[in-house]
This record gives sequence, C-alpha cells and structure tokens, in this order.
Amino acid sequence: MIPFSPPAILLGVFVATSLARRGVKRKSLSQSGAIAAWFVGFLSVSTGLRGFVLLFFYQIGTWATKYKKSLKEEKDSTASEGAARGASQVLSCSFIAVALSLLRAMYCGKEEPIDFENDPLAASLTCAILSHHACCLADTLASELGILSSVQPVMITQPWRRVPPGTNGGVTVIGFLWSCVGGFLMG
Repeated sequence: MIPFSPPAILLGVFVATSLARRGVKRKSLSQSGAIAAWFVGFLSVSTGLRGFVLLFFYQIGTWATKYKKSLKEEKDSTASEGAARGASQVLSCSFIAVALSLLRAMYCGKEEPIDFENDPLAASLTCAILSHHACCLADTLASELGILSSVQPVMITQPWRRVPPGTNGGVTVIGFLWSCVGGFLMG
C-alpha cells in the first residue's frame, strides 16, 4: 500500500476511529488517550500495513492491564489509576514508532520486504519501528503481569533491597519472563 494514498487514508481513519471508540467504551482509554490514539492509529496505518503491529501491541497490552485487575489493586493501590491510558501513556508507547513510520514513508515510500542489502535505510527504519513496539510490549507485560508475582520485587539498581509491588524500578523473575514474552511476541 502506498503511504497516504486514498485507500491508506481511508483505512487509517477507519482503524483509528474504531480503536479510539473501542478504547473509550471499554474504559482502557481516557478522552485524551482516545484523541492521542486516534492520531497514532491514523498515522501508523496510513504509512503502511505494518502499522497494524500497533493494534497487536494495543490488544495484548489491554488484556494484560485488565487481567486480574482486582488482585493488582490489592497489591498496589495506584494500579486502578493506570487502567485508563491517557495521552501521555499513549504517546510514550508510540511517538518514536510513529515518527520513524513517517520518516520511512517520506524517504522510502511503499513498504517492501525487509532487505538490508538493497534498501538499508528502509530495512533499518522498519526494524527500529518493530524494536520500539517490542520494547514497549515487554515493558507493559513486565509491569502489568510482574506485579502478580508472589515474590516481593527487588530494586533493579539495588538488588539486595526489597520494595513494595508497583514500585518503579522494582523487578521480579516473573516480570522479567513476561518482558521476554512481550519482546518475542512483537519481534
């Protein structure tokens, strides 16, 4: 599909509108999150079909966020605050990928198979986009499912120090394994 061609734009509008509406309806996106998600979805899909990787990330991340929600709230009182993603959360998990997608569309045109030998710029940008989503899904799964560990987390910078579940920088083996799963699924 040619980036920003009429079919790409129509598909982008349809996907972005569906994504934003669904997110608000299911309470996984706030109003500001839905507006940001609309622009992210539109730009991602309008630049090429690989933009659908974003939908995969969104769906898996939403499932992880909603999984055992009440148990997460028992372990961390701030867990319910993060259930509906705001604009800052949407953009932090997508801004780099959207910027790279725009650069890829502008300089490389239509999506082609990844080929470092014949088109190293397009291949590098495509891999960077996928890598960004892999890191974001790894982080999301580590945070959302790692908190369910029965073992108290340790601080990543001070592994001898135990911290309460939900602490930024707190890690568990379960969270690390889910992080690996997230990276693998996206990759």
